[in-house]
Amino acid sequence: MYGLLALIAGALTSVQGRANGQLGTDIHSALGAAIISNIIGWAILWVLLLARKSDRAGFNELMRAVRAGELRWWILLAGIGGTLYVSMQAIAVPQIGVGIFTICIVGGQALSSLLVDKIGFSSKGKEHITWPRIFMAVMTLIAVTVAVYPELGNSNFKLITVLLCITAGVVGSFQFAMNSQINETTARPIVTSWLNFFVGTFFIAIALGVDFAKGGSIGHLPSNPWVYIGGPCGLIFIAVAASVIKTMGVLNFVLFSVTGQLLGALILDWLIPAHKGALNGYLITGTAITLGSIVLSKYLQTSKEPAI
Repeated sequence: MYGLLALIAGALTSVQGRANGQLGTDIHSALGAAIISNIIGWAILWVLLLARKSDRAGFNELMRAVRAGELRWWILLAGIGGTLYVSMQAIAVPQIGVGIFTICIVGGQALSSLLVDKIGFSSKGKEHITWPRIFMAVMTLIAVTVAVYPELGNSNFKLITVLLCITAGVVGSFQFAMNSQINETTARPIVTSWLNFFVGTFFIAIALGVDFAKGGSIGHLPSNPWVYIGGPCGLIFIAVAASVIKTMGVLNFVLFSVTGQLLGALILDWLIPAHKGALNGYLITGTAITLGSIVLSKYLQTSKEPAI
């Protein structure tokens, strides 16, 4: 059940990426698309927060826990991870291409999630590093590399940019864990999502202000409504991640959500191809590898593997 939710959440990130990408193209600003997406998502969350007494109570409990020292205040800054991701996407993709960017993000997430789980930073607690878990992380990275292989021909290797993208992936793993801690306190995924969108919108606005200072601008908003669904997709992803990590752990969530992302991309490129040849054997193979690694890793984990 939790794995299925993670798959669906991952698939929604493909929809979010397609919508935000098109919006960014239409208005000539990736950061502009990110802040529009965030504002829409945050507006929806405001309505839900104000309309539901249980969510308001969860928010009040969060503030109480911070004041009492039961939850460290800097945990509330988890949304910075999303800001770092969209900012690096806007900066890095033109420099190194979408292929290397995707590999760096997923590689950073998959490998760092082993550490996040080992130190018990999420609400699930500590999980030992075992060979099946290493297998899961490595196969996830291999699968994504295969899936984006056609894009690598349009990529350039720039060490500093690559390292920054890997860092963004690492921060993403800690963001998932921090959100699970917030959700453990509030028991309300809407509150966790609201907080992420608040922090994310604030810092994206700062990044956009810097872009404006350098001569950037935002074009006219398109009339096509589907390009504005990135925000709702994002809030669902955050809410699901915060809810299921207590049971799944960060590594398992990353594996399932990346699988969902590849499945979502495959379905999108089949139904609404972004360009000619978008649906190809590499994407299909990469998706199959992630699905196979889930099955095999679960089989391997049924045996008691010693910690490394």
